[in-house]
Amino acid sequence: MSSICSVNELLNFFLPTPCISCEKPGSPFCLKCQARFPTSAQTSNRLGVSGFAFCEYGDLSAKIINAIKESGQTSLIGPIAGLMAKDWPKEISNPTLIPIPSSSKNYRKRGYQHILKLTAALEKRIPEAKSVSLLRSVGDREDQASLTPADRLTNLQGAFSVDLRGFKPGESPIVLVDDVITSGATVQAAQRALEEAGVIVAGFCVFAETRPRTR
Repeated sequence: MSSICSVNELLNFFLPTPCISCEKPGSPFCLKCQARFPTSAQTSNRLGVSGFAFCEYGDLSAKIINAIKESGQTSLIGPIAGLMAKDWPKEISNPTLIPIPSSSKNYRKRGYQHILKLTAALEKRIPEAKSVSLLRSVGDREDQASLTPADRLTNLQGAFSVDLRGFKPGESPIVLVDDVITSGATVQAAQRALEEAGVIVAGFCVFAETRPRTR
């Protein structure tokens, strides 16, 4: 066994990180809790865009995503990428992964693009995958969480531009990557921008999805 410790191992030794689930120190999301976390690639369709979601947006998944986005706990990105890669659907093998960027407002607030980091982590874990940042956010837009489904669509009109410089399309499926899907307005806007630029999108993969409300 190597005598050289990784940076994470050193940090965990001197500043143990509590698990986001069981709160025991040592890892941001311990292996036992990851093993108990239910994931599977479930088909999802929103606003005519099809893809896969790996879990339901519930107590723990919401806590994980909020910790990454609002508290800067990017150390959780590797574990959720591992969960997604473990159950990655065979239907989209050898994918070209396209991260859906945050709004300029959220990027300025956080200082990082968490979906770009998630896509890079997936690229390392999925055989023959490659990540390409083709989408750009255009201007500022409102936070989707507080908007109605109709307002979400309006909010995302013209939200993305496409930069194809250096991109050479091949046979691999083009897959949009995001953390959560709710109404589907974001993936629809991203797909529309890409397809207007001549890039055919096979679908999306998201960590979590909100279930449609039932009366």
